[in-house]
Amino acid sequence: MPVVKKIEDIVVERYTSPMTGRPTLRDVARRAGVSAGMAGRVLGNYGSYSDVTRRKVQAAAKAVAYSPNVIARALKTRHTKTVGVLIPDITTFFWTTMVRGIQDRAARDGFSIVLCNSDEESHNEKAYLRTLVERSIDGLIMCPTLDIHSFLARLSRGGTPLVLVDRHVPGLRAATIRVDNRAGAVEAVTHLAALGHRRIAIIKGIDGVETSDERFAGYVEALRDNGLKVRPSLVKEGRFLKNRAITATQELLRMKDRASAIFVCNEPMASGCMLALKESGVRVPQDISLICFDDPVWAEYTSPPLTTVSQPSYTMGMLAFDYLLAQITDRNRKGKYLQDVVLKTTLVVRESCAKV
Repeated sequence: MPVVKKIEDIVVERYTSPMTGRPTLRDVARRAGVSAGMAGRVLGNYGSYSDVTRRKVQAAAKAVAYSPNVIARALKTRHTKTVGVLIPDITTFFWTTMVRGIQDRAARDGFSIVLCNSDEESHNEKAYLRTLVERSIDGLIMCPTLDIHSFLARLSRGGTPLVLVDRHVPGLRAATIRVDNRAGAVEAVTHLAALGHRRIAIIKGIDGVETSDERFAGYVEALRDNGLKVRPSLVKEGRFLKNRAITATQELLRMKDRASAIFVCNEPMASGCMLALKESGVRVPQDISLICFDDPVWAEYTSPPLTTVSQPSYTMGMLAFDYLLAQITDRNRKGKYLQDVVLKTTLVVRESCAKV
């Protein structure tokens, strides 16, 4: 007569090697006087068991120095306790700080993260997404590129818990954590106009990318609100890149009637702009005023300290993981955790902008 085994026991046998010498779930079960399946439920925190059983199993696990087999746990609970994080550029303060917020929250809840860097390239993004899905991640936090929307729609329809950060995709069933980019840009450019600047240039990001378009829209709105014209010659595209910003700044400096202030739309472009100004012998703020969207840690240590639009990136990271975890652990509440969360930015006034 065939021996009928519980799935928990099969998993334990398959993924516990006698050659490892490490304590097994069976060791814990024997010491606690319970079945291996019961020990697995207690240590995996799923199913039902009494407080007495829980205390016995936890004491036994501690006594034998047991550490769980991740593969076996994933097969039993259908959770790997791993989430994917896919962002454009880990070298920037904004993304580094956001990832730290995600990781701190993940560690609190016993999750690990797998971090991938897309460099704003959709082919990189698609390759990483396939790899993450193949690794059976429990959910995904990402900043999408322009050409990835249909791919994300398929993931969402397939039931993958998903949170977008910094950008949202219209019509996609996913939570979104972002900032009010337009309002932040309006505040920055209004600050320059209040100081008397009339020729305010902008070095923007990538046309068609939501964050770039919103910041440019805020720039246009603030100029018009202050009775200023939008001059195409003062609008330069830096594509969120340092080297492109260097070129853009050099073009602005070659103009006969050049700008008295520059609004730069992210951190890498700000560093490129500052380098170009320094190499050209242009003083900040005596010769030109400068303001940056993003508040990297180095901004207050430059000479002069840089006026910035600060984003709550650490908070964004924590919220992103919280919303993802809510989807992972409570999938029956359809739509409850799919909100579009928009946070405020803060203008940090330092010394890089002067009156004219």
